[in-house]
Amino acid sequence: MSIVLGVGLSYSPLMYRPQSCWSAISDYLVGDVVQPAARESETSALLADYERRIASAFDELAGMIGAGNLDALILLHADRGDVFDLSNTPQLHLQVGGEIWSDLALSRLGEEASEARFTCDEAPAELLAEELVRRGFDISEGRALFLPLGGAGRGVSPAAGEAGRRLAGDLPLIPLHVNCHVEPTLPGLRLHDFGRNLAQAAALTGKRFGLVVSGGLSGDPGGAMGGWIDDVLDRWVLTRLVRGQSRDIAGIWDARSRTLQGNSAEIRLWTVAGAALEESGCRARLIDYMPVHHGATGMGFMAWETPSCR
Repeated sequence: MSIVLGVGLSYSPLMYRPQSCWSAISDYLVGDVVQPAARESETSALLADYERRIASAFDELAGMIGAGNLDALILLHADRGDVFDLSNTPQLHLQVGGEIWSDLALSRLGEEASEARFTCDEAPAELLAEELVRRGFDISEGRALFLPLGGAGRGVSPAAGEAGRRLAGDLPLIPLHVNCHVEPTLPGLRLHDFGRNLAQAAALTGKRFGLVVSGGLSGDPGGAMGGWIDDVLDRWVLTRLVRGQSRDIAGIWDARSRTLQGNSAEIRLWTVAGAALEESGCRARLIDYMPVHHGATGMGFMAWETPSCR
């Protein structure tokens, strides 16, 4: 078997909290940045509709994973200084066995610590690491003991932890970190090639995997462009994935742009995911897309499926 299904979702803390919290979270995400005129259209009624659509998308993705008869989930994520610090930021890192954890609380908003813990599947992760190294990819490994070097007490990023808690159920994880934020980063075509080889290596395990990508799409929460969303870029990326043309996305990393920083940098994860799932014969389906300025992120939800995933 191989990777038989995939899910992709953006990350904003709004996605995991009720609308009653959104105003305070939005202030935290955008700070003093002058906001685009489009934010004025986000009335209470529209935000309520966004909340409904987000919940519906999560239910669909969770249901798909629950019905997939999976052995484990490969979780693609990008670190933002929680697990690694500037003394050690690997381009590609696999957690092999043991357990990972994440504190999901927004402490600056007075939320109490909320720890999520996940078991990591050791044997298939070992095989993936071995095969990917044999194929020319320099894989850094964490063996059993999870000792974050970055933010004290944070564990893996909330983007990874929240998605894991919401979607994984009892499935073990294979956490796979792709460097998106610390220069230099891998070229786009190298990321695409990595995704294809990841799928080929997964096919050697005899397991049924789901692949989850959590991060992006466009936006710069907490940054100089907080609240601004490039919905044109987002829709282009999502369209390329639906059409099975993820290789086209790899080309955007040849340019340097402020638009490609922050959350937007994590479109690299979607490049890897698209390549892996196309290699596995999965077809992408867009579930929903919302340029939510209050969340400082273009919120996209996507599913990749094959007939065999049921």
